[in-house]
Amino acid sequence: MNSQQTEEKALKGLAVSKGIAYGEAFVMLKRDVETPVYEIRDADKPAEIKRFQDAIVKTRNEIQELKSKLVKDVGEAESAIFDAHLMVLEDVAIIQETLQTFEREHFNIEYCYSSVINKFISAFERIEDSFILERIADLRDVSRRVLDNLLGVEAPKIGTFSDPLILVSSDFAPSDFALVDKTKILAIVTEKGSQTSHTAILSRSLGIPCIVGIPNVEDEISSGMFMLVDGYKGSLILNPSAQILRHYTEVESVHREVQKIFDSSLPFPAETSDGVKFQVKINISSSEDIPDGAMNYCDGVGLFRTENFFLDCGTFPDEETQFAAYKKAVEKAGGKPVIIRTIDLGGDKNLNLMKLAGKEENPFMGYRAIRFCLDHKDIFMAQLRAILRASAYGKVKILLPMISSIREVERARIWIDEAKGELTALKKPFDSSVQVGAMIEVPSAAATADIIAEACDFISIGTNDLIQYLLAVDRVNDMVAYLYEPTHPAVIRTLNFVVEAAHKAKIPVGVCGELAADPVFVPLLLGMGVDEFSISPKSLSEIKFLLQKTSFEAAKNLRDEVLSIKRSRHVISRLRSFHYELMRLYVK
Repeated sequence: MNSQQTEEKALKGLAVSKGIAYGEAFVMLKRDVETPVYEIRDADKPAEIKRFQDAIVKTRNEIQELKSKLVKDVGEAESAIFDAHLMVLEDVAIIQETLQTFEREHFNIEYCYSSVINKFISAFERIEDSFILERIADLRDVSRRVLDNLLGVEAPKIGTFSDPLILVSSDFAPSDFALVDKTKILAIVTEKGSQTSHTAILSRSLGIPCIVGIPNVEDEISSGMFMLVDGYKGSLILNPSAQILRHYTEVESVHREVQKIFDSSLPFPAETSDGVKFQVKINISSSEDIPDGAMNYCDGVGLFRTENFFLDCGTFPDEETQFAAYKKAVEKAGGKPVIIRTIDLGGDKNLNLMKLAGKEENPFMGYRAIRFCLDHKDIFMAQLRAILRASAYGKVKILLPMISSIREVERARIWIDEAKGELTALKKPFDSSVQVGAMIEVPSAAATADIIAEACDFISIGTNDLIQYLLAVDRVNDMVAYLYEPTHPAVIRTLNFVVEAAHKAKIPVGVCGELAADPVFVPLLLGMGVDEFSISPKSLSEIKFLLQKTSFEAAKNLRDEVLSIKRSRHVISRLRSFHYELMRLYVK
């Protein structure tokens, strides 16, 4: 399209991440890697194979590094989309066929690899299936990285522009987030993609407006063109008129006013409209994730994901290194409680660290978290001692992940007591009354929550994994993502049972998964009796506002009503109507 063209033009796509943005476009043209072809002598074949192996290892490290960086911005569940990239990278069929082609044709390894990748893509493109189309995007993204590493090509860095821009691409890949300073992204517009595509998931988590499905986007738009992105309706307006800009200025003003209303709730006590107290806490991966002043408005840290610290270190950090990191977070919390989760590494999370374990067919249900820790006492004890030492500087609680039975909690508590004994012998200070809790994220733990509660001081529900395990649905798998239903009656009943089990044991229960930050779902959790809501800092004001304005009595009635509903779509309809009526009363 001619960059001098200035007439207004409206294009329609699919809104996958809410928000409105106006600014200058930057078209990210995808470069095609020119793959050379030449013959390899027999004597040089081992070195060529070694070059291929090194490129695979380097690419794996790059993907894992990207994942660990994004975990801080978007959380674990969304960053898990890069596990799909690792699966593509290490696909046995692709690697074997590349080596077989190399042995048969004697051409350089990057040519053989590129030929095999193109063969797979051509085969997939003949299949009309949205899931397969997303896998093609993964295949292109990963293979481009491998070829760059084989050819010694540096990935282009486009994050140096001074002003925020709207990024336009035929297909914005998840790894493209590594090329850009995320604070300089006004919005993302692509031709390819879907509601459950990896880029859509990351955009929502980062709060970046995103529209996909704009036909011939690179022909329609030129770099430097001014455009408006409506991430609510999926509208893209090129060269918007003054009238359009005025309209959207009013729309943005409404959204800002609503946010001000949410923010106004922050200084006030955390209690419902009829006086029932609750707690709102934040999830962090390091002390840097605690916003300045946040502890004035929230009740502490509900989840400190320590595995991200391990991923950043690239190894198992020693006790002193861990102690310094935990102590910093505890001090920044200013006396408010910090729930520190022991490492949830293993299986799909940074296999380089897990050389002690072999390759797993299903790492999500494999050798990870508490299972790994109870098998490696030296690693676990170093972390427990570091956490206990940090408790001398504030209120600390220990959270054990992926518990499947009371036996695991009991074994862990024995080692916690042993760590206390070691610190006492060394005359190192710690809080001897540190509380210990279990994460309920495995169906067996949910079904026996009443039993597990006997060995705990508190319970924390990880809804992200629990829902996936309950429904046997991987929510980043586009083929089955539509089955990921938090409003499924099985989920509703399980959550209610876990909360009741905790309260019967007279211990508090919190939710630290995404449902705790879902404005539509939060009143139901409140009605079930959830005591603590642990969420990302950016959701703090809205969730606190909603809980303050909700009557606990009305929330209990909502729970009773929803528990009797048999279909997911009827549950979500009822929850949305409750949320709408609540907002209508307080947001004009």
